[in-house]
Amino acid sequence: MNPKGSLRFKLTIGFIMITLPLVILLVYSNFTASNSVREQAAESNTNMITLYSNQIETTLGIEANFLYDLTSHDADILSLNKMVYNSADYTLTRMRILNSLSRYNRFDSSVDIQFAYSTANRDLIHTSIKSDSYEETTVIKRCIQDMLDMVQPESPLFRGWKTVRCGDIYGLTRIVDSQYGVYLGAWVQLDHLMIPLELIQLGGEGFSALANPDGRLIAGSFDIGGFNDPPLINSDARYQRLEGKNGTYVAVSNPITSTDVTLIAFIPEEGMLDNIYRFREVIVWIPLFAFVLLLMYLIYLNSIILRPMNALLKGMRTLKRGDWAIRLNNSPSREFHAVTETFNDMAHQIQELKINVYEEQIRTHKAELKHLQLQINPHFLLNSINVIYNLAQLKNFSVIQAMCLNLVKYFRFTTKTSQPFVRLSEEMEHMDSYLCIQQLRFPGRITFRIAIDEDAKLVPIPPLIVQPFIENAIKYGFDFMEEPFHIEIQAMLDVNPSFCCIRIADNGCGFTQEMLESLQSGRYFQRTDDQHLGIWNSYHRLQLLYGNAARLNFDNCVESGALIELRVPVEFAGQSDKPMY
Repeated sequence: MNPKGSLRFKLTIGFIMITLPLVILLVYSNFTASNSVREQAAESNTNMITLYSNQIETTLGIEANFLYDLTSHDADILSLNKMVYNSADYTLTRMRILNSLSRYNRFDSSVDIQFAYSTANRDLIHTSIKSDSYEETTVIKRCIQDMLDMVQPESPLFRGWKTVRCGDIYGLTRIVDSQYGVYLGAWVQLDHLMIPLELIQLGGEGFSALANPDGRLIAGSFDIGGFNDPPLINSDARYQRLEGKNGTYVAVSNPITSTDVTLIAFIPEEGMLDNIYRFREVIVWIPLFAFVLLLMYLIYLNSIILRPMNALLKGMRTLKRGDWAIRLNNSPSREFHAVTETFNDMAHQIQELKINVYEEQIRTHKAELKHLQLQINPHFLLNSINVIYNLAQLKNFSVIQAMCLNLVKYFRFTTKTSQPFVRLSEEMEHMDSYLCIQQLRFPGRITFRIAIDEDAKLVPIPPLIVQPFIENAIKYGFDFMEEPFHIEIQAMLDVNPSFCCIRIADNGCGFTQEMLESLQSGRYFQRTDDQHLGIWNSYHRLQLLYGNAARLNFDNCVESGALIELRVPVEFAGQSDKPMY
């Protein structure tokens, strides 16, 4: 027999042909994913810093407009140089100019200092300087005085906000010429301009900074990165990867229009690619693991797979010939042991021509129950995601965190739909999460209280059996209400301790008389349309699980609102073979 035609040879070749391309694909996808994550993070953070750059540009533009407006309409600015220096009129005019600048600087300005400068008298009039120390104030004042003494009419300072260094302090300066021998200007320290940028979310070790036209960092928290030398930033690149003592950073930049500085965001690459790094470590071990696995596969192939498979094929051929008495010997492998047992059972059933009708009915019953249990309305998820999106636009991060936490609890519970029963306390915790989500969706419009007796917490009930009634109450109960919509849920053992009672009440509009009669008479549950599917679902699940032992009563409260009472047995015969977690 040609060995190349054997199953062993084909499986070996097939294993190699699958494993080798898979390893290559994993390596390639790892590097591709790394670059893709970097580019997406760079694009996202570029949009963010562009927004902050525009805010800074707008703030500085408002400041420049104020200076231009003052030079055009303030009579004191226009007449200051015409007066005798240190005369009474000059001093009064000087004081009025200072008052105008100080009044705006105190309430509307976002710069550290505003000033007016008489070119003829070399007289500097300035507002109070916002600084951290007296020495810093002196340095800034001297720097501005020297700059104004030497400035020329063609200086770039008259055309936009330019960087000026005062000792170790960098700031942006703008000067406006009144054409009457008086300059108006403003100066803001770059570190103070950076204060709102500290709120940017750039990861655990991320930071922002400002760079001059040469790409050199001149302000910000760039010492966090642990760079030996401040890195040079290329503002034309989409992003840069920069190595620091504290790790690798992805830097994205955006120039601030009307200034000569560029805003840069440094995002830690480690947090961005944390999962990809772990994936790369796994890939290194894949070839060795594949070799060992192949060796083990070849050693045990004959005894574990081929021999039981040949026996199975022989038995199938025997069945094909009509010998229904054939039985297979048990295999040491658990998998083939199950196969041989199934084969033997199948042969026995075919030989005896017996069909277990009862088991078939049970399987049908379980399938129907599972179908009812899995009918989940997708609109709730879509509405919740839409609320999170709106909150994100408002940057309401605390509410987003609360919303996401309750959604996690909500959907963690809904994954238990494969379980026929849960504890009543778990169902009530799920209702708490669901109602908290609804409170976040409708702030100030919904209140609730959940009360459960201690001796009722361990009562087993079907999962998601209470939620449809709460959904129905919120959907139809509180439209056009001026006061908050309140839901009361109570769970306790009945007077007969063999039963548990769950009571749901609200202060809404309640059931209409027609709907109440339909529910109480049972006609409602004979409908086949999609109206109020959740209540119909709960009713039929109760019927499938408990039969006539369960009760579902509908009524209206005395004052207002709907009242629903659910009465289920604490223990019943069908519960013994259904696990509860």
